[in-house]
Order: sequence, then structure tokens, then C-alpha cells
Amino acid sequence: MSDVLVEDTRRSKIVPVSHATGGRTARLGALDALRFIAALSVVAFHYTGITPGWGGRAPAELDRVARWASYGTMGVPLFFVISGFVILLTAWERDVPQFLASRVGRLFPAYWTAVAIAAVIAFVVWPEGSVVDGRPPTEAEAALNLTMVQGAFGAHNLDGPYWTLWAEARFYLLVALFMLVGITRQRVLAFATLWPVLAVIAQQAGQAMLSTLLIADYAPFFAGGMLLYVIYRDGHDLGTWLLVGLQSIFALYFALGHYPDSIMVATGWAPSKVLVAGFSLACFGLVALVVLTPLSRCTAGWMSVLGALTYPLYLVHERLGLFIVNSLRETLNPWLVLAIAGLSALVLAAGIHYAVERPLGGRLRHAMLASLQRTSDADGSPRTGAHRALPGMSDGPATHIAARQETPRPRMTDTRTSVRLPAPMAVHD
Repeated sequence: MSDVLVEDTRRSKIVPVSHATGGRTARLGALDALRFIAALSVVAFHYTGITPGWGGRAPAELDRVARWASYGTMGVPLFFVISGFVILLTAWERDVPQFLASRVGRLFPAYWTAVAIAAVIAFVVWPEGSVVDGRPPTEAEAALNLTMVQGAFGAHNLDGPYWTLWAEARFYLLVALFMLVGITRQRVLAFATLWPVLAVIAQQAGQAMLSTLLIADYAPFFAGGMLLYVIYRDGHDLGTWLLVGLQSIFALYFALGHYPDSIMVATGWAPSKVLVAGFSLACFGLVALVVLTPLSRCTAGWMSVLGALTYPLYLVHERLGLFIVNSLRETLNPWLVLAIAGLSALVLAAGIHYAVERPLGGRLRHAMLASLQRTSDADGSPRTGAHRALPGMSDGPATHIAARQETPRPRMTDTRTSVRLPAPMAVHD
């Protein structure tokens, strides 16, 4: 859905926010496309590496692609930069119940469906393909996977990509705690600057619990995305750009220490450290390109579709795709096997989006919001920010704001260059 919508209870119809407030709204279509590209890079990495699907290393016929696809694992930190940008946008001027309800409604319908599919593959269809560290997952671990926090218990993930959701969940927790303090520009700048440093200090001091909570390894990517959103929201300034550069250096240090070895183990290819460094920096550069340049005004229906399919494709592609690869690798050309696996994952992702996410996501979000608001009311907690009722709208669980509504901001001007900067645009995650 490309328009940001608000429910107008007086006229009993849905109207664009721009009509209701006069504010400018648009979807960041290029950011949707970038997310889909990041997902495809991860898919390529999983399908062409050393996997049980191929019975080891991918066939030599795929070497031309596999060598480059080995860098696809770095689509994950790109996701984290995008997440830092989008989640701060989602949280700003909202209250905690709204934020948590939006995350639950956005993530869990597709995730629960993916876990159910992965469980069928792991326990019924292809048990040997789910062996990790020498043992298969247990039924108890499968049930724990439904919580999305199985990483906290050291339990197996039913599907490989789930580990990143544990990182995302910790980021959401930090943002929710930040919201309780109150999000302001100055606090975001301080938080995004100090968080990765404190996380590494905790890690070096052997404080495992604290360093895990603070996502020590990937904190610079999330923090860099948050800082890019500050620039997008308030305009360019040298100080914030220097802080983005600082996070990119922190991220580069981690990437050069982690990815050369992990890529070698997962694919059998020895990666170039120069390319690893380039891809690490590109995680920040690409997000800046699509949100801070004229590309931010690019929008099209197909971009929205790609954005909608990204999350379910990411969830289901690995276990399903490798099962298909394992089933067909002895009889079909490897390129055809890859095509069938990829298309099957894409079709399943589309099915999950249209049959599960669209009908259930909003309902779950509204139910969670109503429950959390009732809890807040019972506790006497104040309602702040976007949770206040709009004029003419009832303030209760029957009325919902479908997306954050901001007071229209004047166009920002960089006084040093007199360049007119675009006003912030709405983006839906």
C-alpha cells in the first residue's frame, strides 16, 4: 500500500494523510527495492555455498556465480542499516504500545507461518537437512522458535535466517527503552554514538549478558541507519555525517575481522578483503543513496510489491530451497535447479504475504495495541505523542492510526550551500 492512511471516523472512510493534514507523503520505493536486492543476495549466498542441499560444495558449473554470491552474506548488515533507519522512523513521536504493536503485527504472522513450514521440513520431509552441529533440532526447540527469541536459550534455529531476527528483537528492545526516556535529536545522536562503543567495552570486559543485549557485533550498522534517518528527517549537517562515518569505521573493523573467515567456511571461496571492506561501506552508502538523493522520490507499484515480498522470502528461502536442490540435483542441470528453488521460494513468499500477512497483520497489530492500551490505562500511564486522539476521532481501540502522522515540516535549507533539502517522506515497514 503506497499511501499512508488515517481512519476518518466522521466520514467512515479511509483518506490519505496528505488530504487530512496537508502534509506530503510518499513511499520510499527505492528503499523497498534495496531491501529486496539485499534478500536476493542472501538467497544466492545460501544456494551456492557448502550446503546439505548440494551434499557439500555447489557444482563447478556454478563457480562463475558462486564466487560472487559468496559476498551475499553481507546483505545481512545491509538489512541492519535499513532497519536502523526504518525503526527509528517508526518509533519517533509514537508511544511504546504503538511501537510494540506495530512490530508484532508486522513480524509474527509471516514468521509463525515460516516456522510451521520449517518444522514440517525438519521433522517430516527432510530431517537430515536440518542437522546443525551434529544433531537435529528437538520438538521443544521447534516450539521455542515460535517466540523469535530462541537465540537467548541457545536453541537451534529451525531455519538459518532466524538468527538475524534475534538481533532485530534486541534492537527493538533497546529502541523501546529509548522511547521511555524520550526520543529527541540530541539523544539519538548521543545514543547512536555511544551504544556501539559501550557494547564493545562490555564484550572486551567479558560481560556476556550485556554485550549480547547491546548486539556488540552489529550495533554500528543499526546505529548508522539511525543517524541516516536523522539526516533524512532534519537535513544535512557536517556533525551528523561525521558520526555516520564513525559508525562505518566501527562496522568496517568488525567486517574485516569476521567475514573473510566466515565466507571461506560457508562457501569454500577465499574472499578479497578489499571487496569485504567495500561491501561493508556500501551498506551505509547505498541506504544514503536511496533516501537522501533524488532517488528517494522514485516510487512505483512494482517497488512496493518487492518490498512486501522481501520479509517472507527471507524467512522461507533457505530450508525450502535446499530441500528442492537436494531433490533435483541428481537429475537436472544445476542452473535449472537454482531457478526452480528460487522461484519456488518466491511463490511461497507471495502466498504468505497475500494469504497471511495482509489479512492477519493488521488484526494482530490492532489486538495488541488495544491490549497494551488497556494495560496502560489500568496502570495510570500517560498517553503521549501520536497516541493522543486526533480532532473528531474517538480515542479507543476501535479507532486506529495506520501509520505515524507527523506535523508537516518546512523544507530545510543548508545555509552553507543554500541547497533546498526535501521534506521527510513517510515510509511503511
